[in-house]
Amino acid sequence: MENSAVSRKETDRLDAKSFFGVIFARPEIGPIGVMLLLFGMLGYFSIPAGEFSWNPFAGEGFNALGIRNNLKVISQLSIIALGAGLLIVAGEFDLSIGSMIGFAGACMAMILRWGFTIIVPYVSFAGGPHIEFITLIHISDISPIGAILITLCFTLFFGWLQGFIVVKSGLPSFIVTLGGLFFLRGLTEVSLRSFNHRPDQVKGATTVTEIPDIKNIIEVPGYGEIEREAAKALPEKDLVGIFDALPASTVADLTEKLNYTYQRVADAKTDIMASRGVKPLERALENAVESGNTQMADTIRDKIATFSIEPVVAKSVSQADVARAYLDTVFSARPVANFFGGDILEPFFDWLYFSVDWNTNNFGNQFAQGLYSCVMIALILALACHIVLSRTQAGNWIYSTGGNLQAAKANGVPTDKVKVCLFIFSAFCATIFAACQVFEVNTADAARGNLKELEAIAAAVIGGIVMTGGFGTVLGIVVGAFIFGLAKEAFFYIPGIDGSFYRVFLGLVIVASALLNENIRKRIMGTI
Repeated sequence: MENSAVSRKETDRLDAKSFFGVIFARPEIGPIGVMLLLFGMLGYFSIPAGEFSWNPFAGEGFNALGIRNNLKVISQLSIIALGAGLLIVAGEFDLSIGSMIGFAGACMAMILRWGFTIIVPYVSFAGGPHIEFITLIHISDISPIGAILITLCFTLFFGWLQGFIVVKSGLPSFIVTLGGLFFLRGLTEVSLRSFNHRPDQVKGATTVTEIPDIKNIIEVPGYGEIEREAAKALPEKDLVGIFDALPASTVADLTEKLNYTYQRVADAKTDIMASRGVKPLERALENAVESGNTQMADTIRDKIATFSIEPVVAKSVSQADVARAYLDTVFSARPVANFFGGDILEPFFDWLYFSVDWNTNNFGNQFAQGLYSCVMIALILALACHIVLSRTQAGNWIYSTGGNLQAAKANGVPTDKVKVCLFIFSAFCATIFAACQVFEVNTADAARGNLKELEAIAAAVIGGIVMTGGFGTVLGIVVGAFIFGLAKEAFFYIPGIDGSFYRVFLGLVIVASALLNENIRKRIMGTI
């Protein structure tokens, strides 16, 4: 009997495909579906209990503050996932990303606080053999860009060193970077304890604090450079002097906005006081209904219906208030620090508060000032990586290096240089991640970045990257970071489920994604 099934041929993969066939063959289609599911879960379950709405932005997950915080987690993970993902496409791994974050953050923080010194050790025999040091150069005051560039010299060198060892020794990158993970973490702790060691301490601290809020240093006429909060805390007569120097149009605009804010705060206080006054009556009504006392229940209902309180009077706007509001609008005198640790889209979030009446918290104040700068940095990096991977010869080299190493070498692809450059890029991404953290919170800790290497690899795999290399897209990596960040939030809002269940969910998604990615790769390559 003749077999009716037609076997697949190698040339079948070149046949024209339908629109849906092309769509469902994309490695990102599965992750995008999971991302949309998590969007719906977070939007629905974050709506306060007892309320119903089809608007996903009505809940806490997607209010202004929720969007700000969620995008911060997602964008920071995207930054390091891009470095890890492109390296996996080339067939290698970097397990030192998390330790590199801690090391880079500690370097930046120590340079910003204590300056930068180059010393040369030598053996001295005066009073017995011992090691002494000669100071070649010492710079006590380092700018943010200087601290970042000096840190990059260390981190990029270490990234190059790991790549060099991998390509020259033939050792698996898993082993080499695992060694780098422990080496960098230990070096970070030793360095911090050495520099951050007071005389009264037996052992130094692994946290660097007391770094000024560099991103919020502003130039105030008559006072020079001063931190924003310190400027707002100036004596009232000094603030009035700043007010007197403002243009009339600026004063009018700020006064209008402050009047709006103070009225919103007064209305919110009125609502809170009214709610607190009604609650005892509502409890009494419940007791009356349960006891069957209809007369008492009717009386209480009448009291609730007629209950009112004296509205809270809005605070009047003073000249000092206008001066403080003006100081909030002054751009940073340290644009580099503000680029990494500041906010973006502040005018848009102001519009959401003053014009749309959406960016408002329960107390009437503005909920979020803007998005974290790391969102912009992640978008810039993602766009650059997409252009390189899909529009340049370097992108073809990356795919071919991970797809078939021997064939790539035979065709003249500089596979060793490709791998070394991607290890350097992974270190660069970790340094950018660390810069965002240091300039945002003005501290550094040796424990920063712990397990981030696994999160970066997981985000890349969820986003469609095949662990064997040669397959994946930048869009998929970003979608994988979205899934990871949203899952962290969504499961904490689901009633009756422990918030840590998101780890179980992500574990299943990672395994399912790996199986799906390999299946899609084989179909595209025509092997099934």
